[in-house]
Amino acid sequence: MARKISKEEVVEKLKDDGDFDRLRLKIIRRLKDNEELRNNMISIVKESTALNRPVAQNMKTRQLSDAIFEEVGSKMLSQLSDGLWGIIRSEDGMKNEIRETVQSVYATLSNPGGVQDRSSTRIAAHNIPTTVPNGETSSRPRLDNEPEEPPRSGQLSKQKQELIQRTVEENKVNYIDNTDDEDPELPPGFG
Repeated sequence: MARKISKEEVVEKLKDDGDFDRLRLKIIRRLKDNEELRNNMISIVKESTALNRPVAQNMKTRQLSDAIFEEVGSKMLSQLSDGLWGIIRSEDGMKNEIRETVQSVYATLSNPGGVQDRSSTRIAAHNIPTTVPNGETSSRPRLDNEPEEPPRSGQLSKQKQELIQRTVEENKVNYIDNTDDEDPELPPGFG
């Protein structure tokens, strides 16, 4: 019988393993790369009355910044929030990566033997093959199931899906509890 894993345990493990920070930084990078959002923010600031007042030129930078924020801050934060949630929830954004990472951590915590499978989805996702010029060797150690030469992107996607499927199948036995009415395949908070 699988033990009940709490949301707090999953979040703690995500933080301890560095997954939380890795995902957070990736989301922030995508938010910063959003040209449309950036252009909207710039136009909001340029159109603010605080910036366009004649006294704005005589204000200290901090005073001007505070005045602009007081006027348009909530509108900007609202747009930032919408952009952030758009990245987190979109299929081509971070939704799948977050889900896979959380499920992998949940499966690891649910493993009653405590034996961690070194071919976990998280490890595979961090070891993206890169090309190395002819005659040189990579200093990064290869995984047991990693090909010597990097696969083409289509092959990489297929291999990743197969690895995920194998990992899910291997871990299914470890955390299915038929006596519980909840869906055991979903980590806490994702049901």
